[in-house]
Parts: sequence; structure tokens; C-alpha cells
Amino acid sequence: MTSLKKYSLLTFFVLSYLIMIVGVFIILLLREIGGLSLLEYIMLLVAVTSPTISAILLTGLNDGKEGLKKLLSGFGKWKVGPFWYIAGFILILLPIIVAVFYIIISGFVPIIASNMTIGIFFLSLLENLIMGPLSEEAGWRGYALPRLESRMSALKSSLVLGIIWACWHLPLYLIEPRMPFYIYIVIVIVLAILFTWAYNNTGGSLIIPIIFHFSFNATGRYITGTIQLMPLMIFYISASIMLTIYTILVIAYYGPKRLSRKPESELPFEI
Repeated sequence: MTSLKKYSLLTFFVLSYLIMIVGVFIILLLREIGGLSLLEYIMLLVAVTSPTISAILLTGLNDGKEGLKKLLSGFGKWKVGPFWYIAGFILILLPIIVAVFYIIISGFVPIIASNMTIGIFFLSLLENLIMGPLSEEAGWRGYALPRLESRMSALKSSLVLGIIWACWHLPLYLIEPRMPFYIYIVIVIVLAILFTWAYNNTGGSLIIPIIFHFSFNATGRYITGTIQLMPLMIFYISASIMLTIYTILVIAYYGPKRLSRKPESELPFEI
């Protein structure tokens, strides 16, 4: 038990990867059998929830009920000021504004998926919230990030976590179409920096990183997916420019050491 606690962060990463890999492997087997789409979906949900499953399991073993209460307390930290909600939702609002301008200037006609209805749209929003934002953030931000930041700067922690987080998605390329990984890994690293900034400045709130995560996922899913408001390449270029500017401003103003101007005593981890 002592060694498990000593290497808890490494164990967390290994277990998260292992559950993801096994989950995807089972999905591939189910597809060979055929006709088991519900089981496939359940296994996909388990796979993408692997960071949270790992975090809860290890916290329960190492720190008991008090540790679990602390880990999950971030879900209750929603009174953080309107700025942080705007900062999260801006990840979808800005691309929408760009898309509207593009439509006006170019005359591009938006393309809506033929099976899209209001009911399906809201169900897809719910799925977008669960598959990623709710399923991952207690693990990546609630568990891994504070442990990384207790050892290195916020920027370095974000870079390390961003790489690990991006590579954790690799098995999903075997079961669904995704953007090129060389683009994806850069985007995820940038997002990791923004999520760290949000987490550090909201007292360890998980609600705000979830909003950041939800907004980014929804942007890719709808603006160039089921509701295509602009061509994919235009989206990549404009989104890359906006994310780069956003991240540079955050690092420049808040500083790479903690990505926060708060006193170190107010940060959600032990220095």
C-alpha cells in the first residue's frame, strides 16, 4: 500500500491507459461479433471514463473517504465569478462568431445533417457533456494536475499532462474517425494549459474545466460536424490562431510558474 501511494501518479496514468486500451479492444471484438451496439457504447463510456475511475479507485485505496471527498469537492465549486464561465464558453462563442462572419463574407451555405432534429440535437449535447468533460476531468485535473504541480511549474505540468492526455486518446483512432493526431496533440497541449489556468484560479473547481472541455468538444462536433458552419480547413486555421492568441495572453499575464496571480497559499495544491 505504501508503494502504491508513493507511485500513485504513475499508477494513475498506467491504469487510465490500461482501461482505455482494454475497453477499445473489447469494442473491436464486439464489432466482429456484430449486433451489439449497446454493449459497444457501454464499453466506450467505460473507456473514456478511465481517468475518473482510476482516480476514484486510487484515492479510495490510499486516502479513504476523506480523500474521495476532497477529490470530488471540485464538482461543488461553482461560485467562482462570471469571468470563468465566459472564459470557458468563449471557446465555442468565438468560433461561432468567426463562422457567422465567414458565412456573410463568403456566402457559404451551412450544411445540417439530414437526421438532425431538435430532440437529437439536445441528446447530442448531453452526450457531448458526458463523453469527455464529465468522464475525464476528475482524473486529469482533479487527481493528476495537483500532483504534477506540487513537483513542477504550472506550465511544465500542463505540457506533461497535455502529452499524456493526448496520447491516451490514441486507441480511439481504431474505432472512430478523428482529426490527424499531429494536429490533435498540439491542440490538446494548448487546452491543457488553459484548463490548468482555469483550475488554479477557481480554487480547484472542476465545473469550469468541464465547461472549457465541453465548449471545445462542441465546437468541433457542431461547427464542422453535424452543423457545418464553415469548411474544415478554415476552421483549423481560425481556431489555431484564436487558441494561440488566447494561450499566449494567459501565460503572459498570469505567468508560467503558477498560471495564476493568486498567493500560493490559495492555490488548490500543496507547493
